[in-house]
Amino acid sequence: MSDATTVTEDARVSVRGRDDHQTVDESSGARLGAIDGVEVKPIRPHVDQRGSLAEVINFADPFWREPIVYCYTMTVKPGRIKGWGMHLRQVDRHVLHTGEARLVLFDAREDSPTHGVLQTVHMSDEAKAAVRIPAGVWHALQNTGATVMHVTNFPTIPYDRANPDKQLLEIGSPQIPFDFGDLDSYGR
Repeated sequence: MSDATTVTEDARVSVRGRDDHQTVDESSGARLGAIDGVEVKPIRPHVDQRGSLAEVINFADPFWREPIVYCYTMTVKPGRIKGWGMHLRQVDRHVLHTGEARLVLFDAREDSPTHGVLQTVHMSDEAKAAVRIPAGVWHALQNTGATVMHVTNFPTIPYDRANPDKQLLEIGSPQIPFDFGDLDSYGR
């Protein structure tokens, strides 16, 4: 068995890239850069020879502390984006069922400790999740896969057709500094 060698000097290289940055808190393991009030709850499937079962709602879980008063489902076709949308009163709770999604969030709340922060949540068939999106946080869903993406939302306020609680911005709006064409944050 050999001892591990410690490198104390940078290697001499002809090509350097950009420095990587810390993405996970070293003590808790929580992802850094999260928007205050946004919660990402992994949905863990139980798999056997017959298929799988995944718990979506458990009212004993604090994630579901607000009542379910309304529910709708949506799909996003491959390569398409739904958003930017934001609510002034309601909290959204998105649950990915199938497909690959990039959920992009932007905190526009003036009194938030994370005002102006962007957060990206990646979800897929292998990494399903429920995401709680507070009022005042812009959000857009991008289908990054090759099949239709299916999401269900459990908002905290029923839809009011006469007075919808929804603000809209165009994708590519200069008010939110995010490039949907950059699929991996490396500029390609």
